[in-house]
Amino acid sequence: TRAHCRLLAMVISRLRTVDYLGQCGDLPAIRAPLIGTGMPRSGTSFLQALLAQDPDNLVPRTGHGMVPVPPPGVLGDEHARLVLVWKMLVFQGFDSDEVNAIHPFAPDAEDEDVLFQEGACCGLYQGFYNVPSYAPVLHAGYGEQIAWQKQLMRAIQANLPGKRWVLKAPEYVTHLDDVFAHYPDSMVFVSHRDPAKVIGSIASLFMTFQAVNSDGAIPPEYLGPAMLQGQAMAQRAFETWREAHPGVKIVDIHYRQLVADPVGTAEALYDAFSVAFKDAAREAMAGFVAGRNRHGQAQSGMKHTYSLEEFGLTEDMVEEAFGDYLDRYGIERERR
Repeated sequence: TRAHCRLLAMVISRLRTVDYLGQCGDLPAIRAPLIGTGMPRSGTSFLQALLAQDPDNLVPRTGHGMVPVPPPGVLGDEHARLVLVWKMLVFQGFDSDEVNAIHPFAPDAEDEDVLFQEGACCGLYQGFYNVPSYAPVLHAGYGEQIAWQKQLMRAIQANLPGKRWVLKAPEYVTHLDDVFAHYPDSMVFVSHRDPAKVIGSIASLFMTFQAVNSDGAIPPEYLGPAMLQGQAMAQRAFETWREAHPGVKIVDIHYRQLVADPVGTAEALYDAFSVAFKDAAREAMAGFVAGRNRHGQAQSGMKHTYSLEEFGLTEDMVEEAFGDYLDRYGIERERR
């Protein structure tokens, strides 16, 4: 099955990676990474891909996450690694139009930090499989997942000195203590968007991923309310953390601002953290934006369609859960 093969590949990859890291000796430290978080489907992937255009930045990529240390016969051959990763993606069903309309996959594409955390049994599996009993275990061991990812990043950075990492994971919003424990000089930014546009998209993503990975996907009418409750709890936890740490700088990124002026938003983010925004970064980002549509998506012709109603939700339910959040941050209620 796809689930069995995915887990088997993870275990093999972990063993190979542990062996490789044991031979590496001292590895360079991770310095001042840019770390994005916030609700999924709020523009975080577009912003990460935008920042990845800066020649000074490094981002987690699908190929290095799925195959951190290639097997014999592939080791040292980057093209062979990418071919292997593509075969793995196809076997998992991630080459389908349905999946790519929501989250395009490619061996060398920018991707979620969760792929770099897979060797520590991460939240990836909660999105792929209907396993609610896994959630408490996952939450308790998040620091271990960051520690595992950090080892991979250091190994990659050993051959790319002077680069700055750009990381991204929605889960960070409820694990900022772990984030700052591992990256005390991190520069954190949080994306904001009307949850009425986000919650249905998240639920649709979960349904699609679970449909290609198992035969036990959650019924949509149950998934929607659970997703709404989970995101509302995460937002409240973030607010509590932020109020308890007033001295920690966190930059807020609004979706409407991002799609209206992507390069300007990136420049403002750099300025907020006193990072030089170089001409090479500006030009590369402008070229990248020229090939995207108004929502920052690649112009592939595929369309992701979904509604709150198909997941047992209404706009009133979303407003009740997030009305205070929308008002507090001045988030525009998008046309619903």
